[in-house]
This record gives sequence, C-alpha cells and structure tokens, in this order.
Amino acid sequence: MILHTVMPLELVLEGLEPAPARRTADASVRGVRVVLEETSPGRGRLVRLLSTDPYDYLNPFLIPGTELPFPQNANRS
Repeated sequence: MILHTVMPLELVLEGLEPAPARRTADASVRGVRVVLEETSPGRGRLVRLLSTDPYDYLNPFLIPGTELPFPQNANRS
C-alpha cells in the first residue's frame, strides 16, 4: 500500500504500536479476589473479578473501572 500525504510520518503512524503494559496485581477486596491495574503510585483500577460467586458480580462496589488503593504487598505481574 502506498500512502501519499503531507503529514509527518510520526502523525500518520501514531497509535499503531501497542500501549505499554501496566503492572497488575491479584488482591482481595472485601473478601473477593480481584485483579487490579496500577494507575498511579498507591492507586489502582479494578480490571477483573476472580470470583465464582454470581452475587459478587452484582456488587456495585466491585464494578470494573472502580478506583481502589493498590496494595503494597500484592502479587504483581
């Protein structure tokens, strides 16, 4: 494919590379196993529930995207 443009190549190709992976941690929030993604030092975003209890998925506190404290002693990956 040939692309003819007056725009700089950096602008044309911007966003094609995958974003750098953020650190994640398995943690327990209110007794429920979850995966948190670190957004800033000491803060994290709930990414996934690791529970088999269907009622945990109905808990409004455990909605994916919720900002929570990122545990210092969690298993990180």
